Amino acid sequence: MGNLCIKLPRPIETLLSFPRVRLIDRVPIVEAQQYVTRFLDRTEYRPRLVQQALKVSDGSACQFSTDDKGLSTLLHEMGSAEYVVTKRSKQVVEEMLNGICADGRVFKEFEDRIQPLCQISPPLRQVSNFADSLADKTKEESLDVARALLIQVPTQDDKRRLTD
Repeated sequence: MGNLCIKLPRPIETLLSFPRVRLIDRVPIVEAQQYVTRFLDRTEYRPRLVQQALKVSDGSACQFSTDDKGLSTLLHEMGSAEYVVTKRSKQVVEEMLNGICADGRVFKEFEDRIQPLCQISPPLRQVSNFADSLADKTKEESLDVARALLIQVPTQDDKRRLTD
């Protein structure tokens, strides 16, 4: 008789790379926000502020794009027989979803601060709007994943968001 190879389902979190790197650890968003807040009134600093804000918005868009791909894959594979949702899976995914939602709130706050710069720089406005739409999309996908796994995801701002 031949060898029968039975493929056991793997935990669903093995689809994603863990731990997920938070936006504030990947992109200097907090520093840029402080810089913009401090020097926004000084017109001689505006070109530098726009460049810094553009880098942060672009980096944020990349982060949210990566999150979007991961969440789409997770949603697609959730019902397959190849993956199983364990108690540990729920904990790991809940932590990831919390981070994604918190990162979206951090970006929204940054975006509010750079609005005067977006008014003078169409490229910054375009990249910022793109990152904002990706942040919204990842939040919605996070909520879809949370509903599918019956886990809680925070929807309110909290004081810990910049330090998580």
